[in-house]
Amino acid sequence: MEAALQSRKCVNGFTLKLIALVTMTIDHTAMVLLVGDPPYWPMRIIGRIAFPIYCFLLVEGYFHTHSVRRYTLRLLLAAVVSDIPFDLAVDGFWPSWYSQNVMLTLAIGLVAVWLVDHSRGWVLALWNREQKAPAETQEGEPPALTIGQMVLAGVLMLVFSLAGIWLADFCWTDYAGGGVLLILLFYFFRKKPIALCVAVLVELTGYFGGIEPFGALALVPILLYNGQRGPNPGGRWGQWFFYAYYPLHLGILFILYKLLFTNAWATLPF
Repeated sequence: MEAALQSRKCVNGFTLKLIALVTMTIDHTAMVLLVGDPPYWPMRIIGRIAFPIYCFLLVEGYFHTHSVRRYTLRLLLAAVVSDIPFDLAVDGFWPSWYSQNVMLTLAIGLVAVWLVDHSRGWVLALWNREQKAPAETQEGEPPALTIGQMVLAGVLMLVFSLAGIWLADFCWTDYAGGGVLLILLFYFFRKKPIALCVAVLVELTGYFGGIEPFGALALVPILLYNGQRGPNPGGRWGQWFFYAYYPLHLGILFILYKLLFTNAWATLPF
């Protein structure tokens, strides 16, 4: 299967971003403007495709970014900027403590991935310092972990994973702990397509349920990802566009809701 997929990979990162952006917009349009209308559920089902793609892109971004710290700060900045439009679009008032936007979920997931990814190195560094052992083999590679070190690294990974899941649940972020778990699945099963498909489908079905299993459709373009960034129109401004689009489109949808379904702007919740 992996060999067959390798020969058919034709989707770059920019295309994945566009697919996620379009399906997210369809989803949020139904959520804000079409509740109770016939297109509501079909549009929400299409929208399930967006979040798994964003989780996948987050993990890929982790492996390619020049600075995880700046990457995390960008997500946190986007979370702060998105707070008002998200609360207004989702809950109808601001401030709302019942839910936090998905940018915070992604930021927590990114930090969790960083901690998990460094667990093995921290265990080796601690062991080498205590035993005064060389940090590398003669071939320049890190030494293989002993059984005890593997157990300790595994415990650290589990603790960091559970901490990220708990924090997302505690903060009531969009997708909550299940969202962080999905991000971690894309990390643990990176470049393991069969295991990834099984793990994602199990989580979407067993953890979320409802219409979330339709999010497995996102695996089709994800498995066709060719590892290329793709075009970058606008350069750095184009990169910031994808961050800005999230609060911007939520704000526009809230304004449209007010124009279409209320008679007075005096009902604004702030």
